[in-house]
Amino acid sequence: MRLSVERLCRLLLGAALLLHGAFALAQTPAACPSAPSGPVYGSSPVNNYLLLALAPERMAGLNFPWSKQAAQILPKSVLDLPVLGGWFGQGKTASLEQVLRVHPTLALVSGATVGSQASTAAMRKLGLPICPVRLDSLADYPAAFRQVGQALGIAARGEALAADAQTTLDDLAALRQRVSRQPPVRIYYAEGEDGLASECSGSLHAEVITTIGAHNALHCTDGSRFGMVRVSFEQILAADPDWILTQDGPAMRAIQTEPRWRLLRAVREGHVLFAPQVPFRWIDRPPSFMRLLAAPWLAGRIFPADYRAVFKTPIDARTEAFFALYFKRTLSAAQARAVLAPDPTDYPTKY
Repeated sequence: MRLSVERLCRLLLGAALLLHGAFALAQTPAACPSAPSGPVYGSSPVNNYLLLALAPERMAGLNFPWSKQAAQILPKSVLDLPVLGGWFGQGKTASLEQVLRVHPTLALVSGATVGSQASTAAMRKLGLPICPVRLDSLADYPAAFRQVGQALGIAARGEALAADAQTTLDDLAALRQRVSRQPPVRIYYAEGEDGLASECSGSLHAEVITTIGAHNALHCTDGSRFGMVRVSFEQILAADPDWILTQDGPAMRAIQTEPRWRLLRAVREGHVLFAPQVPFRWIDRPPSFMRLLAAPWLAGRIFPADYRAVFKTPIDARTEAFFALYFKRTLSAAQARAVLAPDPTDYPTKY
């Protein structure tokens, strides 16, 4: 039997509303149990660093020991927290016995860098209330700050961080609009001790590159969330990147000293950047909220005129403001400049 035009329209409208509702539901942060007091366990570094920005006094422990540069910024109470482990790739897991010893009142889980199934199952086994936090991209941070801030009873703090994150994301969108009218700029992200590991297009670990409107110079596919795909020097040579970005000290030294790297136009032109990493890596490993500062920093180096037009504030002043808000730490102008000019010899590769 043929459907009348009116009935067909009603059916199509109903289907559209159903799809819209499903999409909106997918974008809404999952329910997070209330935990106004007590230690909170972050099951992966991205969760734990989110907690560090919101309420460092609520951190139950660490996923791995802090690097030495963390001591420049973080309070002793955070530096001295026990290492509990976590789920962040390469088979790493937590010590459930150690987690229980600190009596967490809430566990944060996320599938950003590895799937969340194993950590969620482990937390359920321990009987801990679970807060699933979506941190699959930089755009997820405003909602995540609000979600976890609300759960911890510090909604005002969560809103302050969310508002700042959203302002930065809006500025980055404006930057991309300006950059899209210019010839494309391609960046090779050099990882590992020899610089011959990188990220494929779409990788969370290289999101900072595309966030500023540049392009990943490496064309490859990678099914894992961990990344660090091995590449040959010939692949890099063929890609002919406009810029090279790294945050690995040994890779930076290799690029600066090994003759073969001079074959690359980017190296000959001095277009090699070493990313800041105080109190921890800005670009990724883990891909944390520090990318909200890493992206403007990178934009200022790659697109200086567009950075000034959009962000207005010089990057050193922006760094001071960022550290004051996210770490409650006041930096002098000299300290901010030092943070922005890291010495590669101070940063051995550690994952």
